[in-house]
Amino acid sequence: MINQSIKILVVLLLPLSLFAQSGKFSEYEVKAAFLEKFTRFIEWPREEHIEDVSKPFIVGIIGEIPFKSILEKMYSKQKIKNKKVELRYISTVDEINGCNLLFISKSENNRINQILSYTKNKPILTICDEKEFSKKGVLIALFVESGHVLFEIDKNAVQKAGLYVSSLLLNLSQDRNPEEN
Repeated sequence: MINQSIKILVVLLLPLSLFAQSGKFSEYEVKAAFLEKFTRFIEWPREEHIEDVSKPFIVGIIGEIPFKSILEKMYSKQKIKNKKVELRYISTVDEINGCNLLFISKSENNRINQILSYTKNKPILTICDEKEFSKKGVLIALFVESGHVLFEIDKNAVQKAGLYVSSLLLNLSQDRNPEEN
């Protein structure tokens, strides 16, 4: 069973990095795809009613992102957790309420502490494209290193948010909390 799970994870995640390297997909297409791929390995608390497919999966986007059109095209068809995806472009912290996933652009450097203060200990999957933000409490940081799109997960922040991340995904990530090993 474990070997089968690892094979499934490799099929779901690794091709994204390979395609980015081959030039078939841009860095931003890979990052957009990762947003959905991550949700396959995350569980939200029951109180969040993620399994209720009558309500959309809310993806909040805060800050300037160069892949807005990619996200809009992708999520006009793609579902997350068998739910229609609603993209919300957020300008104030109060608008984060109700988001299941929040993508925080690196352009939000001046407001990152305010944003994370709002999302702290809430079941909102925060993802950013600035590695330094992970040190401040973003749950998953996407970054490019040596031509690869990589990610690191802050296990402590995930736990405080009340989310559960599959060990399969944790094993593929860069280790944000190495002192725990």
